[in-house]
Amino acid sequence: MRGLDLEKRMMRWFAVPLFTGSVLGATALRAQDSCTACHGDRAMAASLASDSALAALLFVDPAAYRASVHGQLGFTCTLCHQGISDYPHGPVVPVDCAACHTQAGQELAQSVHGRPHPATGANPATCADCHTGHQIFRSSDPRSTVNRLTQFEGCARCHSDAERMRRFGQEDTATVQSYLTSVHGRGLLEKGLTIAPVCTDCHGERGTGAHEILPTSDSASPMSRARVVDTCARCHGGIKAAYDQSVHGAMFAGGNPDVPTCIECHTEHAVQPVASAASSVYPTHIAQTCTACHDREDLNDRYGLPTERRRTYLGSFHGIALEAGQLTVANCESCHGSHRILPSTDTASSVHPANLQTTCGSCHPGIGAGVAEGRVHIASVREDINLFAYGVQWLYYLLIAGIVLFAVSMISLDQYRHWVVDPRRRRPSHG
Repeated sequence: MRGLDLEKRMMRWFAVPLFTGSVLGATALRAQDSCTACHGDRAMAASLASDSALAALLFVDPAAYRASVHGQLGFTCTLCHQGISDYPHGPVVPVDCAACHTQAGQELAQSVHGRPHPATGANPATCADCHTGHQIFRSSDPRSTVNRLTQFEGCARCHSDAERMRRFGQEDTATVQSYLTSVHGRGLLEKGLTIAPVCTDCHGERGTGAHEILPTSDSASPMSRARVVDTCARCHGGIKAAYDQSVHGAMFAGGNPDVPTCIECHTEHAVQPVASAASSVYPTHIAQTCTACHDREDLNDRYGLPTERRRTYLGSFHGIALEAGQLTVANCESCHGSHRILPSTDTASSVHPANLQTTCGSCHPGIGAGVAEGRVHIASVREDINLFAYGVQWLYYLLIAGIVLFAVSMISLDQYRHWVVDPRRRRPSHG
């Protein structure tokens, strides 16, 4: 009997909330049906709109909404579109996604997308621009517009639209396309590597940065100059360790504004593998990449560096062979290294005099220690203060010029004899 009484009491406790939930659920379904009676009818939505763009916004596919994350949770239209109590209704109050998604709303409000533009007063992007209005799925769902495999499409809708970008003071509309053809983009799309970095991995804070996107000019941005090396190191940790030990890395850590970071050498969006002919560090391009800094007179004067590195390299045997298409000859990276670059005065440097025999020997096995006695980057032999070499150079110039002049003279004399002195030799014989 006591068990029966307890069962009756429990039924009374649950009866009220169950009944209330059933009533509210039925009311919600009727409200939903009221909304879809108009908004679920494409022809009806079109008749209420002044243009096709507005008609597309007014129409909501009931089946597509039910499949969305909100539809699966049973959210009704009025849960988001609040303030609607009569049908037909007046102007709809804008949806406040932050009412539920508080943290995301706060992050978006601080981002470049959520701050009103000083010229237009409008926000560059809203929640619906990235997530859509009604067909919203979790980011882990391949159907989501912010899934790792499709996120770039959402970013491209704005960042590849020249007119929209111009309204917000941006002219570059090639960023997404250059990313898609990069080693990162191809890894994502062609290989299906979801570990390849996507837009928010680089431009947002790690783990929580999908909404808090800041301009690169903001020191808090992961892509600002002060933070870009650490951002790349999220994936390329070993390379950063080598860079930190280099002359560039040490000066960068000290706040030097002149030394290169990752994107100065590899570019920002169009990063290509070293083996690609389109890479900025491919053998035929690396001299130009390095001398973008090392041929600048202001930097060379400021740091006491030698000048004309590109001209002296291209004038050497290695440079001439490279220009002729021989990609295996030594370039900047072959001698100085790629990331752990040290000054020649450092005993650990690959171009320190004590290490030159080993460095050059990697291509020229058995080379003698005397290689360290000469200079590598030489604009002329006279610059090397070697009068003997300078004299030999001019001897060769004179010898070559003399040989050419002698050959031309011999040919000219022969032609003179043939055409002028004995012209009868030109006449054909008639037997």
